[in-house]
Amino acid sequence: MPNWQPGMASEVLPQAYRDILEVVADAPGPVRAKQIVPRIGLPAETGKIEGTRSKLKRLVERGWLDEDIPGMFTPARRRMAASPNSR
Repeated sequence: MPNWQPGMASEVLPQAYRDILEVVADAPGPVRAKQIVPRIGLPAETGKIEGTRSKLKRLVERGWLDEDIPGMFTPARRRMAASPNSR
C-alpha cells in the first residue's frame, strides 16, 4: 500500500482499505475498529476487529488517517487540507 501524497486518491488502495477510509470519512467523529467492522460488512468478531485495527494502523502510518487518541481514527488532516474534494 502506498504512502499518501498530495493529489493521490483512494483508488490506489486495495478495496478493503478504500471501504475503511469511506466509513471513517462518513463518520461524524473519531471511530474505533469495532465500529467500522459491521459497516464494512464483516461479523463483529475479535479476529475481524483486530484485522481491521491492523489496517487502520497501517493507514495511519502511511498518512491516510490520523489517530490522535489511541484507538480512535479520523481522516488525516493534511490529506483533507490538500484535497478537500476526495474521500
